[in-house]
Amino acid sequence: MNQWKVIYVSSRAEKKVAERLQQDGIECYVPIKKELKHWSDRKKMVESPLISGYVFVKPTALQRDSVLQFQSVLQYVRYNSGDAIVRDIEIEALKSIEEKGYFVDGEFSKDLNTGDRVKIEHGPFKGLYGSVKTQAKECIYNISIEGIGYALTVKVPEEVLVKQK
Repeated sequence: MNQWKVIYVSSRAEKKVAERLQQDGIECYVPIKKELKHWSDRKKMVESPLISGYVFVKPTALQRDSVLQFQSVLQYVRYNSGDAIVRDIEIEALKSIEEKGYFVDGEFSKDLNTGDRVKIEHGPFKGLYGSVKTQAKECIYNISIEGIGYALTVKVPEEVLVKQK
C-alpha cells in the first residue's frame, strides 16, 4: 500500500514540481492558500503554497527513487532514519483547510483552557489531536502533522472536541 511522503523542493517550485509529477503519473498534493496581495497600484488574489518548500507525494515502490530525479526536487523529508510518513487523515485535513479557505468558523461554548490537549471527534478533522488556544470567544486548534513536525492553526467548532488527559 502506498503511503504519503513529503519531499523538499526548491524555493517557489512547489506547484511546478507537482504538475510534472502528476504528468508522470505520480500522485501528489500541494495545499494552496489564497491571499489578497496589495501593491501600490493594485490588489490581486494570489495563490501560494500553505507549507512552503514541501510537496506531498504518494509514490509506488518503483516510483520512489524516480521522484528524486525531477528538477527542483531536493530530497525526501526524513523522520526516525526513514522517509517521513503522513497519514491519510492529515492529508484530508489539509484538503479541508484549503477548501474552506484556511480557517473554519467556530464558536466557543465549552470549558476548555489554553493548552488543553484535545481530539477532534467529528467532521473533516476527525481523529486528529492538538492543543487549544482561546481568543475572543473562538476556539483555535493547532493541527500537528506528526510525520514532519509541522503545525497549522485553524478554527473549529468546539463541540467536536474531546478533552484528552
